[in-house]
Amino acid sequence: MKPTIKEKRWDHRVREAELLKLWEAEGLYKPTFDPSREFIVIDPPPPYASGKWHVGGASHFAQIDMVARYFRLKGYNVIVPFYADRNGLPVEVQVEKLYGVNAKEMAKTIEGRRRFLELCKEFLDKAEAEIVGVWRRLGCSFDYWSEGTDSPRYRAMTQATFIELYKRGLIYEAERPVRWCPRCGTTLAEAEVEYEDEEGHLYYVKFKLAGQDRDLIVATTRPELLRACAALAYNPRDERYRGLAGLKAIAPIYGHEMVILEHPAVDPGFGTGLMMICSYGDEVDVRLFNELGLKPRVIITEDGRMSEEADPIAGLPVRDARARMVELLRDSGYLEKVERIVHRVPRCWRCKTPLQIVHRRELFLKQLEYRDDVKRLADSMEFKPEMHRKRLFEWIDGLTMDWPISRDRYYGTEIPLWTCARCGSTLLPEPGRYYRPWEETPWDRCPVCGAPREYIVGDIRVFDTWFDSSITPLYVTRWAEDRDSTRGCQITSLDLRATISLERGSTTPH
Repeated sequence: MKPTIKEKRWDHRVREAELLKLWEAEGLYKPTFDPSREFIVIDPPPPYASGKWHVGGASHFAQIDMVARYFRLKGYNVIVPFYADRNGLPVEVQVEKLYGVNAKEMAKTIEGRRRFLELCKEFLDKAEAEIVGVWRRLGCSFDYWSEGTDSPRYRAMTQATFIELYKRGLIYEAERPVRWCPRCGTTLAEAEVEYEDEEGHLYYVKFKLAGQDRDLIVATTRPELLRACAALAYNPRDERYRGLAGLKAIAPIYGHEMVILEHPAVDPGFGTGLMMICSYGDEVDVRLFNELGLKPRVIITEDGRMSEEADPIAGLPVRDARARMVELLRDSGYLEKVERIVHRVPRCWRCKTPLQIVHRRELFLKQLEYRDDVKRLADSMEFKPEMHRKRLFEWIDGLTMDWPISRDRYYGTEIPLWTCARCGSTLLPEPGRYYRPWEETPWDRCPVCGAPREYIVGDIRVFDTWFDSSITPLYVTRWAEDRDSTRGCQITSLDLRATISLERGSTTPH
């Protein structure tokens, strides 16, 4: 019997290329459908095309392909598209590093912004091509959609969902405390915050009790926030401080008075059991300021430095300001002692810069008032494995604010809003196409007051990338193009961290 392979030495890459060509000719990547059979739409989590795939990403999508093949063998029509997530900070950070540019500097002009977006697109095209090549070589049978989340088609759908939610009153604009990355220069949502354990110090600081010859010792990791301290608090069960509620303490270095309060949020076992309430050290401070009606004094600027109001540490980066404040407290006799500790520090999910809380005017999507509704919907879904239902509920219960969806960045879906400089009206376009407010105006005159086009100013912000990603079930079922035909369609979200099967009787995203 003659051997099929005659060569004694051969290059596997040549055979692989032949096999890939055969798969292409046989239609492996071109699914066919039988109209008489049921459809299953698998919504893979679109991967970020911000670099080469590692083995984890490749194996993840190979597993999704296995599930798709299983359902085909069971007789279903299976739609399992592959398209890339091509929005957000990841690509911007990569492009800034690769070309040695600063996005904010480039985007100060329309021409510069266009050039930066071109650099991002070129990077993404190359990265996506490599990812597609990987899953094709693995034999995955995805239907490749070249129109990813940065395509006009997808972005028009994102903007359409925003326009509808805005008209329903579910999106509003407000100035409030938000997590801010000084390096990226943008607000972050709670889901974008990463916490890392870090070695630090706990500083025991003396506060004078107003009108009495008595010191109160307060332990804090953020002495640089003393100017922003509005109150001291202790737990009502803490016998050490009973009777202090309603009295005043005097801040060291700055000398302003603050009220002393009782509050159950204070941990009696941390430090001395007395807590500084400052604007803002963390989310607990934000909640207590709102709950107690305290007036905030934000002393950290958007570039991560101390404001003039923080004199004598004004102008210093936060870490340097902390070290300088410790010196001032020690020299003035206000520093009782210092302890080494390990504590959790919030960082930007992409560049790992320590985050601050600043006041910003942003667009917010209402979510806190709908937590119970989401839980009820989740109870009607099937989770595999079941443990992920619990993880979802824990995430919902951990939310502390409405979702800030606006970002001061560039490579993302633009927020389709304009403002008339004459009458102050906020202008919302009709859905149906992709808008770029920073370079176009869809009206010749203000539809409210009739002001000429030059009075109409477009919003320069983009959406949080997750605002795009949240509508993938609508995209894969072509909801915006044919809403009637998608009703009753079953969608399976195959992010293997949380696999959810939904009956598509509505347009609620997974």
